[in-house]
Amino acid sequence: MNTIQEIQADIVEEFAVFTDWMDKYEYLIELGKNMPLIDEKDKTDDHLIRGCQSRVWLSCRQEEGKLFFAADSDAIITKGIISLLLKVYNGQTPEAILAADEAFIEKIGLRENLSPTRANGLVSMIQTIKGYAAAAVDQAARPAGKNDLESDVIVALRQVYDPEIPVNIYDLGLIYDIQADADGQVFIRMTLTAPNCPIADDVVAQVREAVADVPGVKDVQVDLVFEPEWTTDRMSEEAKLELGML
Repeated sequence: MNTIQEIQADIVEEFAVFTDWMDKYEYLIELGKNMPLIDEKDKTDDHLIRGCQSRVWLSCRQEEGKLFFAADSDAIITKGIISLLLKVYNGQTPEAILAADEAFIEKIGLRENLSPTRANGLVSMIQTIKGYAAAAVDQAARPAGKNDLESDVIVALRQVYDPEIPVNIYDLGLIYDIQADADGQVFIRMTLTAPNCPIADDVVAQVREAVADVPGVKDVQVDLVFEPEWTTDRMSEEAKLELGML
């Protein structure tokens, strides 16, 4: 298995053959045709990547310490984009996925040739993939005997995005506390980047919906607070890197 860096270098070489972006789009479409497809039974709301203009489903399984993804989309270009990411990350360890950057996306000119909505969708795809990787790392570090529900809740929270900043609310540092017991009762204490957010209720509703879809969750309580005040210090390293703050 090649490393992520080697795969990215190969992709840059492959795209360098094309001088016209229409040819590159055609290549993306071809990649989408060979992508490992998600099972039809898994095309559910809890596998939808939130933040994408088109519908994109992504599932993940772990075998022998490596992550394997399957996906699908109802838009051919979007399907090509997610297939490109899967080509990079499939079969890699969670640690390698988290440590990898996405410089190859800039090198092949993908981001600058996408519409703003598709570019935001690309960010959402990367964040979701890394969310699965982070959950796998958290799971490995979890003390024996502790239930797995909290890890699954974190994966779900990483699919909910701030309305103004293209980063999921977990890596943005908006989640102050998660309590998940073996009976499926989940309590979440969270904040927002600004106390006067006009769609605060919508964000809280998205959190409830995303967590309620997690298998094993029976009830979700969300407490929205504004003390302590949110600051950028609460953001994860991945989020800061994504926003060009590192």
